[in-house]
Amino acid sequence: MLARGRSRKRSERINKNKYNRGTGTKKNHDIAAQIKVHLNLFSPSKATRWDPYRHDSDTSSSNYTSTMATALDIDEVTREEILADQRGYLMSSDAGSESFTSDLETQIPDWENYVDPYSDFEWLEMIHGEVVFQRNRCSRETRIADCKAYLVRRWQVADTFWDDMEEPKHELAELAFEVFDRFGCLQPKFKDHPIKRGSGVWKDELNNGDILLIGDIRVNRCNRRKGIGSKLTHAILELTAKKSRGFFAVTSPDMTITEVSPDHSRGEQSEKLLINNALKFWRTLGFRRICSSRWLGYTPDRNHPSHKIGPEQDFDLPSSKPSSFTLEMDSLAMALPTIDDTECLTRLKNIFVDIHLDDIIWEARNDNGDTFLHLVSCSSKIESTRWLMHSNPKLCHALNADGSTPLDALEESANQKRRIHQRLDARTDISDLFSGYDQATIFSLALLKGITPERLSEAEISRLKFGCTCESCLCGFLSPRMRNRLILTAEITFDFIYTHGASLDGPAWCEENENLFRYLPEHIIQSFAVNKEMIIGFCMLWNHLISCLRKNMLPTEANILLLVRNTNEWPNHSRNFLQNGGTLSSVATTLFWKTMELEEIYDETYEGLGHGSPHYLPSCQNDREFGLVSGMCGYERVGRVQLETLMGKRVRY
Repeated sequence: MLARGRSRKRSERINKNKYNRGTGTKKNHDIAAQIKVHLNLFSPSKATRWDPYRHDSDTSSSNYTSTMATALDIDEVTREEILADQRGYLMSSDAGSESFTSDLETQIPDWENYVDPYSDFEWLEMIHGEVVFQRNRCSRETRIADCKAYLVRRWQVADTFWDDMEEPKHELAELAFEVFDRFGCLQPKFKDHPIKRGSGVWKDELNNGDILLIGDIRVNRCNRRKGIGSKLTHAILELTAKKSRGFFAVTSPDMTITEVSPDHSRGEQSEKLLINNALKFWRTLGFRRICSSRWLGYTPDRNHPSHKIGPEQDFDLPSSKPSSFTLEMDSLAMALPTIDDTECLTRLKNIFVDIHLDDIIWEARNDNGDTFLHLVSCSSKIESTRWLMHSNPKLCHALNADGSTPLDALEESANQKRRIHQRLDARTDISDLFSGYDQATIFSLALLKGITPERLSEAEISRLKFGCTCESCLCGFLSPRMRNRLILTAEITFDFIYTHGASLDGPAWCEENENLFRYLPEHIIQSFAVNKEMIIGFCMLWNHLISCLRKNMLPTEANILLLVRNTNEWPNHSRNFLQNGGTLSSVATTLFWKTMELEEIYDETYEGLGHGSPHYLPSCQNDREFGLVSGMCGYERVGRVQLETLMGKRVRY
């Protein structure tokens, strides 16, 4: 009997193992039934402010449960310290202890600051997801996976996208600077470049909607390959769809799926294998590479082109190749930042002397796939660039690991220096401080474009100097679209303050138009209340700005003063305004600032006034560079972010 009992138990174990090895259905079903996905949110005030749908109940579903933080989530030590301080204050005040309430959220009205790790950023919400396993109802829950995701309300920070994304988290900054421009739009190189566009499925639609950055997903080693990471990701995407009218999810294989064991050890698994596994994981969920970047994107729109290509059709980055530089080449490459053009040219000739044009040594590359033409042109070594191009013209078409020709690489390098100041890992948007490229960069750009630098016209030099991409910028920096925006703003303003304002007395006019006094001296503002002539003079300067721009002249002080002197206006109210202490710069700077503030509604306003569509005008990278244009016209540079306050806060215009 005992033997038969042992035999029966052994048979049951074998049958159970066969069942699990066969289909795995029952085993996986048991696991699924015992795991739960919890999603945690940390700011009810942000949800109330930004979520498009108001929920009477929580946002949980059959796939997950969600929990919104409360004041009870303040850690116990901090909570007791706050409450102790309040008790001490109340006991020492006239209010007495009876005023102390038992409602924790009333006692600590700023409780969100203690539970929301990003409470300083109104536009950013963190979603913390975790997967727990519970063997049975009586056992404790064990966390087997977790993930953090970050929902960015892009429209709240679009005008200062780089500055804002730099502050809260390093991964947000990397995404912002690598994929988007300073206004949160997809960088032009990813739309126009034949290689950097990747599969071509991502275009201008990435300019709109919220951004969900999915961070590190960590799954305990013994629980991998059971669909847990997918379940957690789907839950986060489902919750985000309830919190946003439209969004794109973004992640990077090298920062996600750090599938760690409980002791956070990667064991012997290589970094490259982890990244490849992560890439496969995200592609099975519908993520596709954003152009040629390291980032992957996802949209819930099933009709989007990214859902029309399979994982095997997605764009892959080229595999890295080891450097083919000789020791002499390595030495020169390292010395480029410190040697002058003459020494560089001498050393180049020593390396390539008597080398036949068909010799592969001409196309030797460093670890990034750069040839020496890539390197010397980006170092603005004019004569060295000229000599390499003349000696071996094929180098002009050589591509590095990023798919860039020497011209592409120089344009990208110059544009980065124009816009970004980097110190260690911190980056700052310096676009508004740009005053043009130096002569060495201009001449190097000309050479790679096939233009002899010595034969450049003044107009060509100006366009190269200020990075004009439309070939139509006035003096190289005032683009047709910005010029039209300035004219429209000036016309609307003049009509409002002069035509509409004619019926108002001084104090009423001042109250109506105080938003135009930003750059005016205080004594001029006071004179408006008592001197109608000063108001008229101020208004007529706006009219002169319109005339100047319509004549295709830069709105500089010299050009506007010329119009003031030659006007048929009598009496000359503009001249009287200037002679009584008013300044032309205060009016012109206000025009640039006001146009910058109104640019979001510019297109609709332009068409509504019967001016047609502004899109017939060529687009240019200078279209929104108000800091550059106002500065080059001789006025204060307007910008979207002022200097930091003493408390380290950035103050918006």
